[in-house]
Amino acid sequence: MKYIIYCFCFLCLPQLAEGQYTLGASKAKEDFTVFENILLQAHPGLYDHISKDLLSQLLTKEKTNLSDSITDIELYKKLLKISDPIGDGHLQLFAPEKLKIQTYYFPIIVKIIDGEFYTDTNDFELPVGTKITAINDIPAPTILARLKKYVPTDGHNLSRKHREIELKFGLFYAYEFGIVKEFKVSYESQDNSILQSKVILAEPFIKVRLRNAKRSSYFAAFHQQKNDIRYFEKYIGNKDPYVIYKDALKTAILVVNSFSVDIKPFKSKLVKIFKEINKRKIEHLVIDVRNNDGGYRPNAIHLYSFLTNAIFKQRISEFVATLSIPEKDHIIRAPGDGDVYLRSKFHQHPVIDGWEIKFDELETIMVPNKNKFKGKNIYVLTSGVTFSAGTEFVLNAKNNPEILVLGEETGGGYYQHIGDYPIYYELPNSKIVVVLFMQKVMHYVTDNTLPKHKGILPDKYIKLTVEDLKKGTDPILDYIYRLISPVHYKY
Repeated sequence: MKYIIYCFCFLCLPQLAEGQYTLGASKAKEDFTVFENILLQAHPGLYDHISKDLLSQLLTKEKTNLSDSITDIELYKKLLKISDPIGDGHLQLFAPEKLKIQTYYFPIIVKIIDGEFYTDTNDFELPVGTKITAINDIPAPTILARLKKYVPTDGHNLSRKHREIELKFGLFYAYEFGIVKEFKVSYESQDNSILQSKVILAEPFIKVRLRNAKRSSYFAAFHQQKNDIRYFEKYIGNKDPYVIYKDALKTAILVVNSFSVDIKPFKSKLVKIFKEINKRKIEHLVIDVRNNDGGYRPNAIHLYSFLTNAIFKQRISEFVATLSIPEKDHIIRAPGDGDVYLRSKFHQHPVIDGWEIKFDELETIMVPNKNKFKGKNIYVLTSGVTFSAGTEFVLNAKNNPEILVLGEETGGGYYQHIGDYPIYYELPNSKIVVVLFMQKVMHYVTDNTLPKHKGILPDKYIKLTVEDLKKGTDPILDYIYRLISPVHYKY
């Protein structure tokens, strides 16, 4: 099970603080030491993606550079420079909540394609697909490079960083470059022949949030729908599984945007959905988890049980570095008594550098469902948003040679991830929140030749192009439809 954690999703982002609190070197050092102790004593995969020497050098460098004038936001950014190369997508740091509310957000909705910024809505007389080359005279590549640290990912993954930066661009930009009331936006003309610029005023977050619902990359045009908030709520923001039928192609697209819904109702809905799919004699099934950033693992298991004829596996081991949670005085939230939980689960399974169990408590439910899909072909669609339990579902599909995985690299790791049993800390002076998950999970994989430090790579890599963005074309579904019926398909 994935515990629900405090997160800054686009639809519930707090507005940015105007003021910053000056900590001073002494208080900053105290917070830094707590953070350092948490990592060194409890993180279960601290040196999986960065060497011990390099991390030690990084800690020493940042700790010795704590000045008397350092603010809480500056400390926050220093800690991010340490957490980012650790390569743990569940290791999350949140800026202090005590900061005052502010209304100045970068107003343009951004899409990242090939490391470049493009507009994703038709606003400010900038058509969809306009390339942004600089903001306030800071080149776009520089901005992107400096914002990456705000998004934790498994290993050296970039796809998740890009998708999260798109979604939270205004917040990350303000943290990194400060609050401004207007932006000089440099951009290329539609034919890429002229470099132009215009000044655009900052806007309240609520206006930016509503504009986000009209992204061209949500593909309303492709589905012949009006691109408005109702489309967003029905298709993008919908957490319940739903199906789009393409009867002419004998195809069903099952969209599962989240595994964070209650387990029993989720399974009941899947039973009804697959009964209907089989009743319609659907031949081609598409499972779309491109917007699925995780949730309860049993939901991921139940979904895959409708796609397979054989028993299956997800995990080969779970590891913890300690049975005693450090820095207890600074814990603000934990699921029960952490030490009791860790000892009861792991104390009989010691290894050289910690404790490890080599069985999966949920394997008993990893069996085919009697209402499993009876058609011919199964396709699974992924993106950098696909994470945590969403990635574990995709891993099962990747292990199955009869299923084709399409899209981009998942945000969650292929060989392993850190997850399960989150501990929430609040640093005493800055009030920065640190979320540490205690367990390292090693995945069951059938192909050990794939590169380390990466997410799950699709069998068929299909990226969004600028032309796709301008036309509102969903390139992955477009590819599948043409694959199914190259002569008769018209979307």
